[in-house]
Amino acid sequence: MNRKILITPSIMCIHAWELHEYVKVFEEVGVDTIHFDVMDGHFVENIMLGSSMYRDIIHLTKLPVDIHLMCHEPQRFLNYFKPRENDWVSFHPITCNHPYALLQAIRDRGARSGIVLDPGTPIDCLEEVKSVLDFVLVMGVNPGFAGQTLVPDHFDKLKRISLLLERLELDLDLFVDGNTSSENARKMYLAGANGFVVGTASLIKGVDYLRNNYSNYIKSIKGEM
Repeated sequence: MNRKILITPSIMCIHAWELHEYVKVFEEVGVDTIHFDVMDGHFVENIMLGSSMYRDIIHLTKLPVDIHLMCHEPQRFLNYFKPRENDWVSFHPITCNHPYALLQAIRDRGARSGIVLDPGTPIDCLEEVKSVLDFVLVMGVNPGFAGQTLVPDHFDKLKRISLLLERLELDLDLFVDGNTSSENARKMYLAGANGFVVGTASLIKGVDYLRNNYSNYIKSIKGEM
């Protein structure tokens, strides 16, 4: 595999008072984006990360923010957050009446557009939106809370998605969200993933832990350790 490994740390795993210090280390180690979960308490039984937190982050760093919309009618949230050019925005197609139009709207803002596939969401929808799609995010757990174990058929689903993207001749980044420990991330990589949302199972265990283990985490994914 020659695709670059992309790392996006999850802000929902960080205490508010740690944000500034973590962002400095994100820049230091060279993460690719900052993963930002938006939860409305309806699509998932949790409420997370509002527009004020997003504005705080973009005042602290020029790193792209990866906005993951876990909410009903995600098209309404574009105007709340006003993602910047080069940010990433993804949503669950089952929450939206017109996913193709929303992907177009995300791109019109200069952001990268993504579809999120839950454990129970069929992968065929990717074919219908392929012309307006920049990346795919696959949930290895049921959406809503950190610290869950992987669903049993996760690796098989990753393989099937990877094969579908190859058949469609789509050169897209394939991300995974959920329990991306170094051991699991290595298996996900072998199944076709090249992007990893990292949280408490992997790197978000303190700023010093992140700083000292970041490069080794990537090496372990590649099988170089």
